[in-house]
Amino acid sequence: MAHTRLQVRPPVGAARFLVHLAVPAGLWWLFVQGRSDAWLVGIPVVLLAALVSIRLAGPAMPRISPLGLLAFLVVFLRESFAGGVDVARRTLGRRLRIQPGFRSYRIRLQDRAARVLLVNCISLLPGTLAATLEGDRVEVHMLDERDDPEPQLLRLEHVVARLFGLPREGTDD
Repeated sequence: MAHTRLQVRPPVGAARFLVHLAVPAGLWWLFVQGRSDAWLVGIPVVLLAALVSIRLAGPAMPRISPLGLLAFLVVFLRESFAGGVDVARRTLGRRLRIQPGFRSYRIRLQDRAARVLLVNCISLLPGTLAATLEGDRVEVHMLDERDDPEPQLLRLEHVVARLFGLPREGTDD
């Protein structure tokens, strides 16, 4: 008699399950205004929501470096402020100091989550906006194509790599 093996998804860690359970439980509690009698319906609803959330979430979150997170937050705050000031200075001055254009930048990060974060953070840099991502290239829209965004993009990529604890392709990190 041949035995067939069922393929089962790897078990979900208790901590991950609790995170996925806490959000719908908190929302249910708020929705029913803390009434304890509502949990008769709420428990199955919250459990179902947690299971669906786990199923849709995909793989676990990548590990984050605490020092990398601190460095990322510093850069995030600094560049957000600098980007806002730069756009205001360029567009609200007496002379409109813009010459819009595009530049292509090759992303060296290989981790998908790190790449997505990097592309989303490009818009924080002064005068830049990530327009498209195809393969390892991102098209960056610039308020002034005479500027060179490469040094800022490299620094941002380095900070994101540190956040995820990743080396960058073609570097000694």
